[in-house]
Amino acid sequence: MGKKEIMINFLIRIVLPKGCAILFFIQIVNFSYAQELKLAGVSFAHYPKSEMKNGGGNQETAFNEFGAFINVPWKLKNGKTALINGLGYGFVEANMYNYQSFQTKEFSRKLQLIYYQFSLVHKWNKKWALVVNMKPTIASDFDEKISGDDFVFQGAVFATRTFSDKFKLGGGLVSTIRWGTPVLLPIVNFEYKYKKHKIKGVLPVSTKYTYSLLPNKKLNLGLKYARNGATFNILSKDFSEINKVSYSRANIGGLVNYQLTKLLRLEVNAGISTGRIYNLVNENKNVSDFNSKAAPFFSFGIALVPPKKEK
Repeated sequence: MGKKEIMINFLIRIVLPKGCAILFFIQIVNFSYAQELKLAGVSFAHYPKSEMKNGGGNQETAFNEFGAFINVPWKLKNGKTALINGLGYGFVEANMYNYQSFQTKEFSRKLQLIYYQFSLVHKWNKKWALVVNMKPTIASDFDEKISGDDFVFQGAVFATRTFSDKFKLGGGLVSTIRWGTPVLLPIVNFEYKYKKHKIKGVLPVSTKYTYSLLPNKKLNLGLKYARNGATFNILSKDFSEINKVSYSRANIGGLVNYQLTKLLRLEVNAGISTGRIYNLVNENKNVSDFNSKAAPFFSFGIALVPPKKEK
């Protein structure tokens, strides 16, 4: 049996049944501080050339991203606690154009991120639930052996109160590199549903509004805001003193989610990418600013999701 067949069997026999069994238990809160429960998925995003904010001439930056992940949920016998183990991979191709200091018309870096994610979801009672999320991450260009400088710890802890079947509200703390550098932030998570309308968010990380169409809500149209990024440890042959890259952006735009089958969902997002941060940091923590102006972006992905509850 080949690797592809083994992975498919694993998803069907292990991941999918577990996800279906605890889906409605986990829905009391966002399973992590930034997303709903997805069992697996792949995605691609394109950020075209954008002029540098403080540059002269036609200096520009452009980015391409690829990501993949898998989550395996497990419900404990006490009926109140669920555990989710996950693995993820991210790839960023960062291109810089017409920067005289690089002595080349095009300067490219390939940055990679690998993480393990563990989440605990505990339901105290009908109204209160707790989420603890731990996400040790390796972010590097992998041009040299992995060291402690490649490692960063992310995580979150927050509580959510269910006020009704339409409204949930909570808060907590998150440690993240989404702004291109490690930060500790307070968060507020919320969810409100009214008929075909739904708004869900974890401020200041992300917020999403959707409106459901077609039978069984197969099509969802809406708007989405999301901040994402990372800090990468690098080895620069062109600039030996540079050892970090800070990369971040905030995407604002429309989204289309279409349920291809009971398990597979197509996700498309397009709009404006703003707050585009791309900084080179040297050994003395001095920052070279290559931030660029707001510009369009486009992303799409396929996600494996638990089937919706039959009514």
